[in-house]
Amino acid sequence: MNVMASFFSDQLHEQQADIAAAISQPLWQKAAAFAAKAHASEVPPDEVPPSFAHATRMAVTLTAVYHCQEAPVLATALLHNVLDKTNVSLSEIENQFGRLIASRVERLSRDPGLDEGVHLKRLSACDWQTRLVKLADAAETLDDDGEDLEERIHKTMPVLDLAFGSEQPVLRAQRHLMSLLANARMAG
Repeated sequence: MNVMASFFSDQLHEQQADIAAAISQPLWQKAAAFAAKAHASEVPPDEVPPSFAHATRMAVTLTAVYHCQEAPVLATALLHNVLDKTNVSLSEIENQFGRLIASRVERLSRDPGLDEGVHLKRLSACDWQTRLVKLADAAETLDDDGEDLEERIHKTMPVLDLAFGSEQPVLRAQRHLMSLLANARMAG
């Protein structure tokens, strides 16, 4: 096996181990089950709710691309849109997952009357883990063909300001988002 093939093989095995470790965590499983149940009313019983699918893809991005396997971060990603899209209350999230995750979910939820710029400014004061979830959200939204490409690019650009700090997952997220933006601009 040549050196490059060996390198990629080692990287793949490492990512698979990281994903397996993250998936096996009870908190991650509990958050996934909770979010799936909360979002179930969005669609007929035999369909996957789009909001839950979006949150699941974010969790995969966090583990596979950003190499962040912290159970509270993955739980936050899975729950990030539960307050916005369902009738679940903040106190329910806090009772099930604790104050840290509930606080992160609350910060990521945007009041419909609040300007997006103000929302992002508030997020910039958050810990890197909360900002990382927002970066994964932006990457997932940019990568989704559901709305106009220019609109997705326009929504993603300001989120890049949250990619500061020296934490490796944040640096990976920054590179990932910049790469997605460059690819989107070439496609557009």
